[in-house]
Amino acid sequence: IFFLIPMLLILVFPFIVMVSTSFKTLQEVGQIPPTFIPREPTLDNYSNVWSIIPLAAHFRNSFILGAGETILVMVLGIPAAYSLARFRYLGRGPYMVFLLITQMFPPVVVVLGIFRLVVAYGLVDNLLVVAVIAAAFNLAFCIWLLTGYFDAIPAEIEEAAMMDGNSRLGALIKMTLPLSWPGLIAVAIFAFMDGWNDFLFSLTFIRTDDYLPLTVGLFRFITRFQIQWNNLMTGSFLATIVVVILFMLVQDKLTR
Repeated sequence: IFFLIPMLLILVFPFIVMVSTSFKTLQEVGQIPPTFIPREPTLDNYSNVWSIIPLAAHFRNSFILGAGETILVMVLGIPAAYSLARFRYLGRGPYMVFLLITQMFPPVVVVLGIFRLVVAYGLVDNLLVVAVIAAAFNLAFCIWLLTGYFDAIPAEIEEAAMMDGNSRLGALIKMTLPLSWPGLIAVAIFAFMDGWNDFLFSLTFIRTDDYLPLTVGLFRFITRFQIQWNNLMTGSFLATIVVVILFMLVQDKLTR
């Protein structure tokens, strides 16, 4: 416990500073020495941030990215994971290794080539395109998670369902998917969080302010001569609340 408590404080400290700064004025943020607890706490930042930038539109765009990536990952990941868990066929092992290899390459390595394709096909400023690209990089990890959940469900349950007249697809829908709902929820929330937090692809492929998600929209508070730390931390705190709530709902399932 003497080791865990200091580690917990270190991990939580940036979040505490973010919350504290969101209640400060811009003048107090720049004071030296800095203040940890606001001397004159204010809620003005939480009202001003909505008018300084189109925060509501940024929330909407982030939700579209998160929901779009979640749908794509679930639609493509469930069949792939099910086949890996239930069937033994030539190339299954190398394919599993290939999925792991794809996770070794950071997206920034290939983002320039993808950008040239997006521009060539006139797909700039398209949130769905960003969701597709982000899902492509996140799909391998989600397939691995779902494969583990499907492996834990006895195949005899599906065989019994097929003996009752169900097809393989019917057994999957009626038996396997309901039994693996904790894993499905965990993967869905993980995919949503990845889309919600996307920065690289949104910064690269989105040029119009109306289509920017929160991660890029908050850059409005970083100007050439000044960083509005109070507004930046306020917007970051509002964006973080969604991710924290989702993670708290699914942390036990992700751990398992």
